[in-house]
Amino acid sequence: MRGTRKLALILGALAAVAVSVVPFSPRAQAATGNDALRARRAQLVAQLATLLQSRSGASSQLLAAEQALTQVQSQLAAVQKRLSGADARLLTLSRQISDDEHVVADARVQLSELVRATYESSSADGFVAAILSANDFNTVIDRVKGAAHVTDQVRQLGDRLRSRQTALAQERAQLQKDFADARSLETQLGNEDNRMLALVAQRDAAFRNLDGPARAIAAQIAEIDLELSGQQTVNGGGPCGNHFAFGYCTYYVATRRCIPWFGDAWQWWGAAASYGYAEGHVPQRGAVAVWGRYGSSPDGHVAYVEAVGPSNGVPAGSFLVSEMNYDGWDRVDRRVVADNAPGLIGFIYGKA
Repeated sequence: MRGTRKLALILGALAAVAVSVVPFSPRAQAATGNDALRARRAQLVAQLATLLQSRSGASSQLLAAEQALTQVQSQLAAVQKRLSGADARLLTLSRQISDDEHVVADARVQLSELVRATYESSSADGFVAAILSANDFNTVIDRVKGAAHVTDQVRQLGDRLRSRQTALAQERAQLQKDFADARSLETQLGNEDNRMLALVAQRDAAFRNLDGPARAIAAQIAEIDLELSGQQTVNGGGPCGNHFAFGYCTYYVATRRCIPWFGDAWQWWGAAASYGYAEGHVPQRGAVAVWGRYGSSPDGHVAYVEAVGPSNGVPAGSFLVSEMNYDGWDRVDRRVVADNAPGLIGFIYGKA
């Protein structure tokens, strides 16, 4: 009996050992590997979230510095334009003064002649001679009036010359003051421009120091997502795993639909056709809206069509999309888009 019990114990121990050394099935191994990948993905997402907070702050500081730099440069350009205008006016005024000097010289000659004529007409001897030589009383009166008229001309010309010289001097003094003020302001703004350029460079470097690691972590997350997807295929097509960089519009759309091709957003239009996917210019629910390269989006843009108007609160002639990286990197938003929106190339439907 004891021998039987001992044999049973030995057999049980051997069975336990045998079970312990039996390898996991492929499915169990895959599940364990996926759990490890998901755990690693969760760690990376947490790291990315921490980086994104700092990155967002650095981005805001960089944007503020760039805006301040733009404002300073705009002010500097305005001051330089003002300086250029003042310099041109000073040059014109100098020419006017030079021309007026000739006018003044001529006027002085004329003035001396008028003074002499006045003296000759109004001096005692000249005045008596003018009266005595007159044939009648009216001639005498005319000669007296002529002498008075010459005197008025002398006085008016002198007044005009003095007024002109005073105005030119005041104008030149004001222009010289404006020019000096503008030159001083230009120097101040130039120093501020240099300071802002250095600040922008500093903040750009700080942003890149955060942006680089964030993009690297995002790429790792995308690789894990691709591995977790198992490189599945649809209708015999290419891989449907999300092989696009995390946080971008292409990544988001690839989470909503099978996207077997690669490339930037603007390249999807030609890529989808080469994979046998139908394309058109009429929005449909579940289609991919594709924008070309335009403005601030040199890589184009893609979005997922959620609804087409008139339905679900979307007006006729428009469609509703969900998208990522339109309002900001790794941000998902929804918006209503007109069927004829600028830059819109068309829509990618299902596989033909």
